[in-house]
Amino acid sequence: MLYIVLVDDEQLVIHHLVKLISTFDIPHKIVGTANNNQQALRIIRETHPNLIITDIRMGASNGLDLCDTLRVTMPHAKLIILSGFDDFGYAQKALRYNVFNYLLKPVNEKELYEQLSQIHGILREEKEAEAQDFLLKKQLLECLPLMQEWFFKIIRENLEDLEIIDSTFRLFGIDILNRSYQALYIDFSQDNDAQEIEKDFINVSKLAQTLMLFTVDSFKTIYFYDTGSITILLSSDHSDIETVQKEVYRIADRIRQYLDFNYEQPFSIGLSTAVQEIAYLRQSVKDAISASKYSFYIGFNEIICITDVELRSTGESLPNFKYIQEDLLKYLKLCDIPHTEQYLNIFYLNVLQLHGDRSLATNKFLELYYYLSNALNQEFTLSEAVLSDEIIRRLTGCTNLEDIKGIFSDYLREVIQEIGHLRTNKSQKFIEKAKEYIRQNYAHDISLESIADEIGLSACYLSTLYKNIEKTSIKEYLIDVRIDASKKYLQDINLKIYEVAANVGYTDSRYFSQLFRKKTGYTPGQYREFIQET
Repeated sequence: MLYIVLVDDEQLVIHHLVKLISTFDIPHKIVGTANNNQQALRIIRETHPNLIITDIRMGASNGLDLCDTLRVTMPHAKLIILSGFDDFGYAQKALRYNVFNYLLKPVNEKELYEQLSQIHGILREEKEAEAQDFLLKKQLLECLPLMQEWFFKIIRENLEDLEIIDSTFRLFGIDILNRSYQALYIDFSQDNDAQEIEKDFINVSKLAQTLMLFTVDSFKTIYFYDTGSITILLSSDHSDIETVQKEVYRIADRIRQYLDFNYEQPFSIGLSTAVQEIAYLRQSVKDAISASKYSFYIGFNEIICITDVELRSTGESLPNFKYIQEDLLKYLKLCDIPHTEQYLNIFYLNVLQLHGDRSLATNKFLELYYYLSNALNQEFTLSEAVLSDEIIRRLTGCTNLEDIKGIFSDYLREVIQEIGHLRTNKSQKFIEKAKEYIRQNYAHDISLESIADEIGLSACYLSTLYKNIEKTSIKEYLIDVRIDASKKYLQDINLKIYEVAANVGYTDSRYFSQLFRKKTGYTPGQYREFIQET
């Protein structure tokens, strides 16, 4: 069965297509029609069609932009582009957006029938192959939640001989050894609230398989999952860490777009650094998980790189302290007061087990202080007031364990307040750097990625940071800067409109004119006449 959405800004074209398709002996249902990209995406999100037929030009909308979005958000869907003769060469470019084919207007009935018939056959074969493949692999897939510990056990016990690791894994169809490795972790839960994308292992298995469509041939992959998360391990034959990390980030962004489009539940995607020894792969998973937990601070439905939120060197291992100290540090850096207090209380209850040994109990809190202050000094430049010896004097001067806990609680709140202040200042500096880069380079073909590279952040993190602080998008700021600059160029009557557009970074003068009118209420020509009159 074909479930079809038709997209065209001319209602007569849509009526014609509906009439033609209704005469075909192909099982189908037209589940929606739209006149622009925004309407189309809303309808597609609601109906999940397996075929979208769209015009290549629709006033202010661009059919290729729609195809580019659907390439990520609806990778299984088939796309057909409708093109006028003048746009024929332009339509050929659509093939790189996974467009199934393109048809010239006016649409020929026979050609349309052949295209729909071919797509129907392909979808039927894909469904049959998927059902057969799923039945064959079902038993193994259901075991995947149990295999992660086994996977790392094989690595841990055979680090001296990579051939044993490789041969053991290949018995189970796993091919993972390579030059570089990186972990990607998708968390569908919100702490202990059990807000999971799916509770059933089979459904999460299907989702994991879909997400693997976004990995590329240059990576070897393996994934693990449970009812609230998916862990994807990627290995590359590239030895350049920066290249690997950029490619993995691109994959993560595609996964984010897919989840954001198809699911309403909150999620977060954590990325580790890339490492060049398989021995560090387990730590990479821990780093990716740790990064995903920063959704508490950054927000959900985002990609969070561990290097954006914590200092990490390649292959770095966490200090060998008790898990309570590690969790307390984690929530302290997240500025999460409730969880910080919770783990301080857990630490306190453990100290109580020392059977009244005041000296030993005090030393345990001093050890915790030194552990936290050393770790925080690696990432933050905290004031002397927070890291002074005063707290040591106060702790050693206490005779009551409850008082020691109270002093420590106050200390942790001061640290959280200062970290929050430092983060705000640091974030503001990043925003100012981004703005300055845009003001200096608006005339060039700059993108969110190029701006992020310039200031040393990931694109997704910069985008989120900018929206949180400026309450608008970095793209809107770039448009505003370009439009303001174009106003000055328009004062020169010798410049053509397309030359003004090119001077401020737009190769499409039509698109520039649409943006100018949206921002000012005038077309560029009208604005030029207005300033000449005044």
